[in-house]
Amino acid sequence: MNATIIHKENVTDTLLDNLAKALPGILADTLEAPGGRAAIVKPDQVSLEFSQASPRDIGSDIKIMVFAKELPSRATREKEMAKKILESIISLPTKPGDAHTIDVRLYLMVVGVAECSLSN
Repeated sequence: MNATIIHKENVTDTLLDNLAKALPGILADTLEAPGGRAAIVKPDQVSLEFSQASPRDIGSDIKIMVFAKELPSRATREKEMAKKILESIISLPTKPGDAHTIDVRLYLMVVGVAECSLSN
């Protein structure tokens, strides 16, 4: 599972550090679902990628895009899970004056499998 965090220049390093520590656990707790090995999510399986937004970007100060495998139990609760992720992130402790806006998008994807055989 991957999460991309795009942040504007006004977001503090402390806030980003707190997010880096908390987000894998939040995603693992939220996205774990019944359904075998594909549904098990552990914090160490979550890959985070941080990048700074262009000064021309408009919208939220922090944009979080979560990419996870689509499973029936996740698909039926997709909006509910995205809301839970957002609420968990908002409840993280912040310093006074750390005002920011956050946008969370959850993308459930079908992971394809391909078979290739080489012949001469």
